[in-house]
Amino acid sequence: MSERLPAWAKASAALRIGEPVETLAVTPAWAWAGATGAGVRVALIDSGVEAAHPALGGCVDDDASIAFDLDPDGAPVAVAARHGDANGHGTACASIIHLLAPEARITSVRVLGARNTGRVAQFLAGLTWAVEQGFDVINLSLGTKMRDWALAFHDVCDRAYFGGSLVVTAANNVASPSYPSLYASVASVACNTAADPFRFHANPEPPTEFLARGIDVEVAWPGDGYTRVTGNSFAAAHIAGLAALVKSKHPTLRPFQLKAVLWATAVNNMSGGPLDVAGRVSRTRVGVPALRGTHAARSLPSPVR
Repeated sequence: MSERLPAWAKASAALRIGEPVETLAVTPAWAWAGATGAGVRVALIDSGVEAAHPALGGCVDDDASIAFDLDPDGAPVAVAARHGDANGHGTACASIIHLLAPEARITSVRVLGARNTGRVAQFLAGLTWAVEQGFDVINLSLGTKMRDWALAFHDVCDRAYFGGSLVVTAANNVASPSYPSLYASVASVACNTAADPFRFHANPEPPTEFLARGIDVEVAWPGDGYTRVTGNSFAAAHIAGLAALVKSKHPTLRPFQLKAVLWATAVNNMSGGPLDVAGRVSRTRVGVPALRGTHAARSLPSPVR
């Protein structure tokens, strides 16, 4: 046999992966029992986080916080400095992740402003930075409907996937495509009707892959407050928190393995019972005036040309 192998080929002896796990052994107990999120770094790409909020228990790595603003020419500029929450959305998502994985460290990557909007260039720059930093889990409770940016997001999500970062994205709250939630390289999430944060489902109708709690969820809110919210944003944060737990207990798992573990531990796979799904996307039902318009996959304004 020729000694020259095709590109990316490896000898069998180089492919030992340690103790194999049979699929039937993947249960919630195996996946995350006893885990706290310790050792896991989560990037929260959002509106910022009120790091001192008592509900967050000091989980935010405030010194590592970064914001992406725009220079006079409309190009994104990184500002590495502590910052607050521009509108509350990021603090709400952070509190969900912290509730599930209390010892995970959350880094705020602010790309949204006071009205929960921003330029797509900021969003892409924040995601690219998080991928380059090698975060274990990246939570994106936002998206864009602008097809002109679809390829750029596809490329950076592929880099995350092969680089070991699980990108968790929220599906749009309305029946319209948004990016990057449509890609196979991410874990895309919509709402189910569960009240239990550990009761999540595998969606039998992809591209949205998982359904998790996102309806009438109590969350932290800036000013040391709390409120109740509804939207796919908050379902995505639940899956990000669960992924942080799994990664904490099994740190060598790669993104496709994390997704497989989440699939195997989804309640409709574990019990074989009714799917109890709310659909591919959730209804937008925000009952708090301060949250009006802060839905999961808001279409960002047109980029600066």
